[in-house]
Amino acid sequence: MDTEKQKLNLLCDAAQLLLENGSETYRVEETAQRMAKGLNIEYVNIAALPTTVFLEADGRACVRRISRRGTNSQRIAMVNEISRRIERGEMTPDTAKAELERARRMPGFSQRTILFAYALAAASFCLLFGGDAGTVAVTFVIGLLVQAVLPLFAQIPMGALFANFVGGLMTAILAQGIHAFIPYGSANAAIIGGIMPLLSGLAMTTAVRDTVYGDLISGMTRALEALLLAVAAALGVYVGLKFAAMMGGGIAL
Repeated sequence: MDTEKQKLNLLCDAAQLLLENGSETYRVEETAQRMAKGLNIEYVNIAALPTTVFLEADGRACVRRISRRGTNSQRIAMVNEISRRIERGEMTPDTAKAELERARRMPGFSQRTILFAYALAAASFCLLFGGDAGTVAVTFVIGLLVQAVLPLFAQIPMGALFANFVGGLMTAILAQGIHAFIPYGSANAAIIGGIMPLLSGLAMTTAVRDTVYGDLISGMTRALEALLLAVAAALGVYVGLKFAAMMGGGIAL
């Protein structure tokens, strides 16, 4: 690989991979600049947004649409390491392309691990909000059931919003339903703990960091995304509580 077009595509591949896995936009731009230096590209101009990356170098342009986004810090770390090795001259463009493809194919955590982590996080938040041992146990079970359903929304449009709505809905209905049959303590603590893992703290943190670094559009976009996800979860809880109240086993709203 020695043509300018292929080098530009390599920079775009790295930028796209970072954005698809939850990286901050300033990190994307910094990585592209670092790689351009190692590839002997004298001038590169990049503008990264959460859904698009624009890159121009030596009169050639590249635009990539980011249609799939998630969170995988291992892939981000791999791309960062590749960019630093390119900058130091320790990796050829062909090798870098192969390493980027390997990073793209690297699987994330298994569904079993995610299932347990979600349930443990929900139970921990429940304990933080004053839940007793019984409430924590119920919240753990609710977390397992909710996370078992959420992957079904991964491949549909607006899947994240639907997933949060259904997650909040299931959490409220299960917490109230179980409490009606087995009084276990505080259903409110179970609901609060159960929906906390649905809230996108990482998106809000990234929004703040992008804003601090001067990427106002990216910061506002990510903040709005985090807000919409929180509203979807809250709306799901509201509908769930209304349904439980109609069935006679919940809190009337």
